[in-house]
Amino acid sequence: MKMKRTASGIVFDGFNYFLMVLIAFLTLYPFWHLLVQSVLPYEEAIKSNFYLIPRKVTFEAYQYVFTNFQFFRSLVISVGVTVLGILYQLLITCMAAYSLTKKNLPGRNFLLFFIVFTMFFGGGLIPYYLLIKNLNLVGSLWVMVLPFAVNTFYLIIVKTSFSSLPVELEEAAFIDGAGYYRCFFRIVLPLSIPMLSTIGLFIAVGQWNNWFTPMLFLNERQDWPLALLLRDILVVNNTDFVRNGGMQPQRQLLSNSIKAAVAIVSILPIVAVYPFIQKYFVKGVMIGAVKS
Repeated sequence: MKMKRTASGIVFDGFNYFLMVLIAFLTLYPFWHLLVQSVLPYEEAIKSNFYLIPRKVTFEAYQYVFTNFQFFRSLVISVGVTVLGILYQLLITCMAAYSLTKKNLPGRNFLLFFIVFTMFFGGGLIPYYLLIKNLNLVGSLWVMVLPFAVNTFYLIIVKTSFSSLPVELEEAAFIDGAGYYRCFFRIVLPLSIPMLSTIGLFIAVGQWNNWFTPMLFLNERQDWPLALLLRDILVVNNTDFVRNGGMQPQRQLLSNSIKAAVAIVSILPIVAVYPFIQKYFVKGVMIGAVKS
């Protein structure tokens, strides 16, 4: 039986549709603008006109970007650092969180206090730099992976999620002769895939966009990840990326299109990964945030 819609209800629904379309446009337009800018030919790129739809399309900027050795090297470094960072941080964080769920762990309350304390107080940039220097990580690509073993916020979410699992599952496994490691890898982790996917996405975005750490500790340009190279091109406006690629001087004004192409290619990996874990996203956040 259909309910009769009132005039106020129709107006309300229309306003909601308009608002959602407006928000979607404001969200997607910056990406569309970059995409249009990246495919503009040289004659149009040097102008300051506004283009919603390009009159002519060329992929010269993308061809240049993908044939540039520095860009390809930075892309490989970013992919490697991101993958290693996800595996490394998830493993350490999950193992630490699983240990903290055990009430018979000696010093459990002190460890929890010590971990939460680091969320509000830090040593500062200079002590952090001295620590990295004493660990001989300056100039090494491992500086973007090893110091980020545990994020306190993620640790609390994972611990809360593990604590919400039925205790009877582990008790049954212990009766069958399983130990803590088997329970952790065979029971706890498989049941926490939505939460792990969500945390993994957060870690991936953080690792992929991390430009500050390599800026501090990586002196060689050839070791830069894509985020730092992108900052050097867009913010510092360094034209070495264009000149080192052998582009003709009279075509260097096309660097605006190259900047847009680099930005588009930089966001594609994260955008491509998100649809595969979207189904876990909301569920994973709710598990770690609501249950206790």
